[in-house]
Amino acid sequence: MTDEEKAAQEAAMRELDTLTEAYRATEEAHEQARQALRAAIIDKLMTRTLRPSQVEAHTPYDRVHIGRIARDAGVPPLRTPRRKGAS
Repeated sequence: MTDEEKAAQEAAMRELDTLTEAYRATEEAHEQARQALRAAIIDKLMTRTLRPSQVEAHTPYDRVHIGRIARDAGVPPLRTPRRKGAS
């Protein structure tokens, strides 16, 4: 391997190391933002400020995921399930 090839490889590895470090630094901020969004979703559903479809329209999550977040947090359902045969 020539000196030029070694230098090119070392420069490439330094670039990847720098970009990996930047990526890892943003992971923590991303997780904090995700947790803040989750808390806000729970708050809006728990206080009945917004319905799940409204939350869906303003977040990156679909209704199924929003429902999972709500159930995991103990948000009571909007409607109580009907029993079969009840009049």
